Amino acid sequence: MERIKLGLEPLDALVPDGMIRGSLVGIFGETGTGKSVILNELAFRFLQRGENVLFVLLEDLPFSRILSFDALGFDIRRYLGEGKLKFLDCFSYRLRGFDVEMEPYLEGSVIEAEDPRNPESVWEEIFSRAKEIRGKGVVLIDSMTEFLTIAPDASVLLDLMKTAKALLCRYYGIPIIYSFHFGFYDDFRFQIEVFSDGVIDLRFNPEVVNNALVKQIRVRRMSGSRHRTEWLTFDVESGKGIVSVK
Repeated sequence: MERIKLGLEPLDALVPDGMIRGSLVGIFGETGTGKSVILNELAFRFLQRGENVLFVLLEDLPFSRILSFDALGFDIRRYLGEGKLKFLDCFSYRLRGFDVEMEPYLEGSVIEAEDPRNPESVWEEIFSRAKEIRGKGVVLIDSMTEFLTIAPDASVLLDLMKTAKALLCRYYGIPIIYSFHFGFYDDFRFQIEVFSDGVIDLRFNPEVVNNALVKQIRVRRMSGSRHRTEWLTFDVESGKGIVSVK
């Protein structure tokens, strides 16, 4: 059974032997706790190892996401050119009718979802790409909460997630890592937590330190993997990503 390191300092400390490759993992937390930053760094670390990344974007445009990589000090443009990084764009449908041109370096790296309000069409696109990244890539979703705001039936999305876990994670050995915002769709959140293999929590330290909001991370569950469950304080540094703070 293959294990993989996530490549982020605090997470590797909390899951020292790595997680089982075919895992479905959720990153949960309030707005502003760093979920998208962590997904960006996960993408970069997988790419550094020569793996493929399919990044499903529901909250922003591929161009905006590239800028957020730049802000972290992660240059991912060469991976676009190599075909290692693909964006499934589930945001641009909102801009149809506007004259918005795609940046030249993104051409060939963006798959535009026809209608993300139909979750079946989105997952069909993900499933169709699965063989390309079988056993050597990851699917990242930012965010599942936004998916729920546009999907007309949450139960359909839940069933599709279960299918994805069985087919992509277990059969193809592709980890799926998604983000989820606290305070929205809590009934769905509780259900998806139950069948996820891994649950990673983010929060602001309830004890105010120097009048500042301090971010913390823990691994509440990681099925089949040795893991620590205490909260670790972290910060974000340009060029390094998230780093532990003593």
